[in-house]
Amino acid sequence: MKQKIITINLACIMLLTCLQCESNVEPTKQLEPDVVWSYNLPDKMAFDDQVMPVVENGFTYVAAVRTLKCVELESGKIEWSTELGIDTNRVIRSRKLHHSGNLLFLNHSNWVKAFNKNDGLLVWETIIENFENIDLSIMSQNNSSLLLGGKGEFVKINKSTGAIELRVSVTQLMFGGIKQHASDPIISDLDNYIYVPTGYNTAEGLKGNLLCYNSITGEYLWGFQSEEDNIAVSTCAIEGNIVVFASGSSMYALNRFTGEKLWKTKVKNDGFWSSVIIDRETVYMGSAALSFMYAFDLKTGIIKWKSEDTPSSIITIPTVVENRIYFSNWAYIYIVNTDNGNTLWKSLPPEYKDDSSYRYISPVAVGEGYIVCIGNKKVYCLTDPWYN
Repeated sequence: MKQKIITINLACIMLLTCLQCESNVEPTKQLEPDVVWSYNLPDKMAFDDQVMPVVENGFTYVAAVRTLKCVELESGKIEWSTELGIDTNRVIRSRKLHHSGNLLFLNHSNWVKAFNKNDGLLVWETIIENFENIDLSIMSQNNSSLLLGGKGEFVKINKSTGAIELRVSVTQLMFGGIKQHASDPIISDLDNYIYVPTGYNTAEGLKGNLLCYNSITGEYLWGFQSEEDNIAVSTCAIEGNIVVFASGSSMYALNRFTGEKLWKTKVKNDGFWSSVIIDRETVYMGSAALSFMYAFDLKTGIIKWKSEDTPSSIITIPTVVENRIYFSNWAYIYIVNTDNGNTLWKSLPPEYKDDSSYRYISPVAVGEGYIVCIGNKKVYCLTDPWYN
C-alpha cells in the first residue's frame, strides 16, 4: 500500500511542476532559445519518455515514442530510425541512453538491448526472466559491463554479448518488508565495487540503505542504513574513496571501501529525488521540494551554494561541462555557473509564448556546441549559448 502512495506522490510532483510553470514562467524575449531544429512527437503523453539523449561526433541519438533515432546535429537530418518493439500503449521505462564504442544501450521493462550506432540495427537483446523493473530506472556501466537495478535484485550484463554475468538478490539490512528495491545502482570503473541505493516498505514505514557488493563475485561487503524516517535511498555517486548518496532532505558521504560515515548534511525544508553527480571536488543535486540546485563540498559536506528558486522540481540528471551545470526542470533548461550558483541562461521551449503547455522534460545532452532535450511534444536541438 505504501508503494502506491509513493507512486502517487511522484505523479503529484509532476502535476505540481506543470501548475507551478503556469504561474511562474518568464516567457520574455531574452529567454528564447536559438533552435537549430526540432521535430514533433506524435501520440506523446505528458509525462512519458524522459530518456537522456546522447551527443557524439556530429550526431545525437534520441529514444522517444517507442523509437530510437540518429539525427545529424547541424542539419536535423534523420540518418536512421529503429522501432524498439514497445507496445503502442507503453512508454520507455528508462531515463538514460548509454553508449560505448560503436554501441548504444537501452533498458525497458525486462529487457536490455544493444544497437549499432552506424545503422541502428539490433546487435543483441537480453530478456531477464522474472525481472520486475523499476520505472524510469537508470543503468550504469564500466568498461565491460552494464548494471541494472530492479525490485529485489540487480543484474550485471556483458556489454559485448548481452550475457548475464551476475544476478544478485538484495536482501541485506532488511528489517521487515518483503522486497527491497535496487534503485539506480552504480558500478565502479576503477575497481570491483557495486553500490546499490535501496528502499523497502515495512509496517513502520519506508526504509532505505546503501549496500556495497563485489562486482565480480556478487559478494555482499557492507551496508549503511539511512538515518532518515520513512525515506528510501534513491541515488548515489562515487569519486576517489568517497561514495555520496541522498536520502530525503539529507546528503551523506561514506568511505566507499568500508561504509564509514564521513559527513551528513541536512537541508532544512527540502528534499531530493533527482540523480546526484560529482565533478571534481563538488557534489551537485537538484531538489524536489524547494526547486534549488545545490552544490556540496565533497570532502566536508558544506553547502557551497544553491541556485535561484526554479519554477518547478528538479528531478533530472544534471550535466557538468567546464564551469557550467546544465539541467531541465520539467519546464525550463537551465545553465548555472558552478563557481557561485548564478543562473547564466535559462530557456523555455519557443512555442511556450503561444501555447503554455510546451515543456522541456528529459535530462539534457550537452556537447559539441549543442543541447538536445526531449520535450513533452517535440525533440529540440539548441545551440549552447555558452559554448566556446
